[in-house]
Amino acid sequence: MKHMLTLMHSHKSRQGSIGSLLQDYNVDIVNVVTDPLPDPAQYAAIIAFGGDQHVYEEEQYPYFAQEKAFLRQVVAQDIPFLGICLGGQLLAAALGASVKRHTLTEFGFYDLQITEEGRNDPLFAGLPDYHRVFHWHEDTFDLPAGAILLATSENTKNQAFRYGNRVYGLQYHIELDEPLFAAWLHEAMDSLKSDIIGSAVFTMPEQERVQHFSVYHEHSHILLKNFLKMNNLY
Repeated sequence: MKHMLTLMHSHKSRQGSIGSLLQDYNVDIVNVVTDPLPDPAQYAAIIAFGGDQHVYEEEQYPYFAQEKAFLRQVVAQDIPFLGICLGGQLLAAALGASVKRHTLTEFGFYDLQITEEGRNDPLFAGLPDYHRVFHWHEDTFDLPAGAILLATSENTKNQAFRYGNRVYGLQYHIELDEPLFAAWLHEAMDSLKSDIIGSAVFTMPEQERVQHFSVYHEHSHILLKNFLKMNNLY
């Protein structure tokens, strides 16, 4: 059985549906905040999850320097990598791109436009012309030099990119299952309910919310299975 690694940054970003899909795999879970990072060469693939930290506040989060060096090793060794939200931002920063505060907070369901390059990328195979995702982020990243933009939106230009052949960064979340979704709604309600960008998911009827989640879950499952298939892991 091939060995995989997941990098965790926060209790808020549990593995959710990704953990369920990977339950039959040999997966090491590393808490980046407290644990040393292993040698990436021993892993067939690596997935980095989100968190509420800010990449540009490295003095407050000194472990980011170690993680960015780790990610540069991953890229240099062509190890399959999928960075989710903060994980994608850290990948962008490790590749020399700027990560900065966005002009808005995005929270809730959004439909992204898949670029022409994205439509031809195996990570997005089987998706329709749009990609329904879930956002919870205050920051955004520039596209690293040499990276390929795969998905975009009106609010946030750089939503997904590929660097090289097997390294991907996403600005959004694909890991929410129903318990994690409910927990995030509860946690975010007080802080975001007055934010126009993030308020729709709180006020939409329950049936509509369920429909959004169903499409989101289907698209997320397709993307993760594609990541595993293209690296001979599924």
